Amino acid sequence: MKKIRVSKNRLAVTILAGIVLVLFFATVAGLVFYRDMIRRIGEVQEEVYTEYPRLYAYIAEDPDSQLSKRIYKEITEYAQQNGCYVEMTGQNLTKNYSKADRINIAISSKVDGIILEGDNSAETSALCKKAIENNIPVVTVLSDCEESSRTSFVNLNNVDLGKEYGRQLAKLRGEKPTASTLNAVILLDTDTRNSDDTIYRSIMAFMAGGTVSLSSYTVDTSTPFATQEKIMKKLDELDKQNNIPDVIVCLNDRTTESTIQCIVEKNLVGKTKILGYYDSETILKAIEKGSVSVTFTVEADTIAKQCINLLNEYNDTGLPSNYATAGYIKIDRTNVAKYYPEEDKNEG
Repeated sequence: MKKIRVSKNRLAVTILAGIVLVLFFATVAGLVFYRDMIRRIGEVQEEVYTEYPRLYAYIAEDPDSQLSKRIYKEITEYAQQNGCYVEMTGQNLTKNYSKADRINIAISSKVDGIILEGDNSAETSALCKKAIENNIPVVTVLSDCEESSRTSFVNLNNVDLGKEYGRQLAKLRGEKPTASTLNAVILLDTDTRNSDDTIYRSIMAFMAGGTVSLSSYTVDTSTPFATQEKIMKKLDELDKQNNIPDVIVCLNDRTTESTIQCIVEKNLVGKTKILGYYDSETILKAIEKGSVSVTFTVEADTIAKQCINLLNEYNDTGLPSNYATAGYIKIDRTNVAKYYPEEDKNEG
């Protein structure tokens, strides 16, 4: 058989030609792909933005409060359904701003209205006046600025809430032997400018002359850790005095959740009852387990509607209502299942 010899140079040229052809086709394919991508990008429509004619600011006493977050969520949803947009002033910023700073930011931003968790400080009253002078209506919620020139107030009637706490204390007193006294402690926020003080005074007035021993204890609610530490310290003191309370009354969401944890850690479930505030998952589960007898939560959806309606009414007519009302919801073991989040109901 005749052998065919191929020179090394010819072989190298053949391989090089093959590489060139591969690179050529790869380049052509790349250009085709690039051209197709450019065409596709050109066909992509511009992102659609929703424009809102009115911008409102929501200013919470404590932006980290679960209640404030709930109200803001409801306000945001209702506002967008009614042609306006609400932002929580000072949220998602690298610096923590005081309440006064956040009001000033809203005024400087020339928003069309402010929804404010009020208080009776001279500083807040002055800032409400400043907003009004800049043609920015102010609607207060949860607590009022009684001495201010705010436009409207969504009233939750904390006096009636205090009476409801009193009725629950009377009910628990009725479950004890006739000769005994119900020992109850009311946990107050260090910030006495908010609604806690009104509720507390209403409880005291309702229970005056009864067989319930009432005392109060002020708690730092600046952080969950500080709150729980302060409550645990108080319970330790009372434990040493052999004076653990029969009932602890909590007037906000943070003290309620911290008290639940402290009661569990000190093995007081079943011995010390809690009258709570708000309806977080932690609180709802505590109701089912029996450590929380009852809790009260605000009608957040009603608050949202009232706030937005009042601001829109002012901007439409210049003649808003001075007051609107929203109520509280009582939750106990008879109706607790209704208030679990939908995802939890589905899992169950």
